[in-house]
Amino acid sequence: MKRYGDTACRQELFENTDLSANMEDYMETIALLASRNRVVRVRDIAKTLKITMPSVTAALNKLREKDLIHYEKYGFIELTDRGRHVAGLVYRKHSFLKRFFGEILGMEQTSADEEACRLEHHLSPEACRRLYRLVEFHDAEHGSEIEWTGRLQDLMDEGPLSELREGQSAAIVKVLGDSPLRKRLIDMGFRKGERITVVKYAPLRDPIELSIKDYRLSLRVEEARDIMVRPLERGRRRRRHGRE
Repeated sequence: MKRYGDTACRQELFENTDLSANMEDYMETIALLASRNRVVRVRDIAKTLKITMPSVTAALNKLREKDLIHYEKYGFIELTDRGRHVAGLVYRKHSFLKRFFGEILGMEQTSADEEACRLEHHLSPEACRRLYRLVEFHDAEHGSEIEWTGRLQDLMDEGPLSELREGQSAAIVKVLGDSPLRKRLIDMGFRKGERITVVKYAPLRDPIELSIKDYRLSLRVEEARDIMVRPLERGRRRRRHGRE
């Protein structure tokens, strides 16, 4: 089996397929179904992609014209040699992008998979190559004393206070801006490292009731957007990578 570090695999990964995003989805789906089932049928593709069987048939005819599949009406679908190569390009790109979003940016696996699906069809070979090298760098540095991925994850976890869920706690990272509001917030205890919890949102999500330093107060959503926080519920991902 080819590995991402292999030269041949790296070159193939960045080729253009010359297919539309829709056609690439078909190729990837056919390849995945073929790896799981003895045969691939039109109804299998329609069910997986959640589209109608006539739509699948029309797409298959186009792929057959490009010599990417063997297909006769009412028959099974098989990839040609060229089709397997193209499907491999799409699948490998999706796989490494899913790793990029999941392992480097720290997104949940379902979200990482969805983002990979959105992006894989639109990346230029050059952009893909550079992102891939970042994944390689991540693998090479993982577990080293640099621990750059941990610091990157801390940065990626940061967001405005207004995006926390009810009951969620976070540590304050900083208060943005230089307005009188910033000074007032700092005077109220909104300082770096302080723990803050969203108690509840008003019916229209504005204002937000908060708990900090053993007392409660309310802030407008507009004010909460200027308070950058880091959620404290982050242990699961760190443990998965053996850090905590």
